[in-house]
Amino acid sequence: MKNYLISFFFLFASFYSAENSFSAVKQNQTLAQTYIGKLDNKTDVVFSIKNSNGKLTGFYYYDKIGVEIKLSGTIVNGIATIFELDHQNKKQAKITGKLSNNDFTGKWESLSTKKSYALQLKLSPYAIPALPINLLGNYNTDCNLSISIAKNNGGYFYNFKSNTRTLKGKVTFGRSLEENLVYINFIGIKWAEDDGDISNELNADKSSGDLPTVVQGLITDEEIVIQNYGNAMNHYLKIGECDIKYLHLKKDK
Repeated sequence: MKNYLISFFFLFASFYSAENSFSAVKQNQTLAQTYIGKLDNKTDVVFSIKNSNGKLTGFYYYDKIGVEIKLSGTIVNGIATIFELDHQNKKQAKITGKLSNNDFTGKWESLSTKKSYALQLKLSPYAIPALPINLLGNYNTDCNLSISIAKNNGGYFYNFKSNTRTLKGKVTFGRSLEENLVYINFIGIKWAEDDGDISNELNADKSSGDLPTVVQGLITDEEIVIQNYGNAMNHYLKIGECDIKYLHLKKDK
């Protein structure tokens, strides 16, 4: 009887383990997984990959830019072949390597220049926060200031208008996986003032000549919120046309 019970226990344990393994594989085939790592051992990248019965789809982005680059490929016996596609779905680069539920080890290769770089990724427990569905369009504040966002050839651009100036430039995004938030960066908008953090001795003699030229805001489906100025210990003013601490740029409906 004792041997029978032991055999039954191992049979049940094996069945339970097989069921869990099947569930994990099935889940991997239906849900996108997030991988984070480095390209060429120095550039931070984030990948979203979905495996549907051997067909791979998804996107990746450079962490400093946050703009999605489309991916499409296959996986056979753990070896993945993935193509990077441009905004016209034309192949620009090939990614090959060993893909598992925990990591990816391989290389990225340009199809035009044939330059290749090592690619190392690790599975992340966090989902990638998505850009707003209705991101493009006009955003307005109560201080006669507006920003419009457009997309061209896969990149994002802005048009800034106030009573005193008109600016144009590129848009990038910062995606916080841990906070599940998306930040938008307007490149080329020079701050009005920046005295730095005066509690830091290194910034005590900061020159106002070296003003930042990037304005960042938190973006949601309905608005962009920019903290426009700081406090006495860390004094700055980003957009001088508006004497408001938090600029709420509401999206036109």
